[in-house]
Amino acid sequence: MIYINKHNNEYGVYVTENYLEGEILREFESSSLLSRPTRTSIQVGPGQHIEDRIGMYVNHACVPNCEIDGMSLIATKDLLEGDEITFDYNKNEDLMASPFECKCCGKMIAGRLTKDANFDGAGIYLGE
Repeated sequence: MIYINKHNNEYGVYVTENYLEGEILREFESSSLLSRPTRTSIQVGPGQHIEDRIGMYVNHACVPNCEIDGMSLIATKDLLEGDEITFDYNKNEDLMASPFECKCCGKMIAGRLTKDANFDGAGIYLGE
C-alpha cells in the first residue's frame, strides 16, 4: 500500500510495506486521457497524459526507485516500509508543463524532448 505524506513542506508518496523490484505499486486511475501535459499529469503513452489522485504527488529523482510503464507504477529496486516513491521525470515525460531545476543535481527537468534540437524551448515540438 502507498500513501501521500507532507514532509518538510513538500508532499510525496511513500510505501507502507516492503516491495520487491518489479512489483506493481499502483495501477493509475483516470477518467480521461489528456493530449497535453499539466503540472501534475503523468505521461502514460505518446501524447497521452493522465491525472491520478495519488500519482500527482510522486516526486522526481535523478536516481529513482520506480518507473512508469503504461498505467502502472513499478518498483525498479527493493523498497522498504517508509521509503518515498520517485521516478525520473526526464525519462518518462516528453515535455514538462512546468520545468524546474532539480534540487539534488541542479540540472533542468523539462522532459526528454528538450534535449532534441527540434524543441523550441516553449513546449512546442517542431518535428523532424
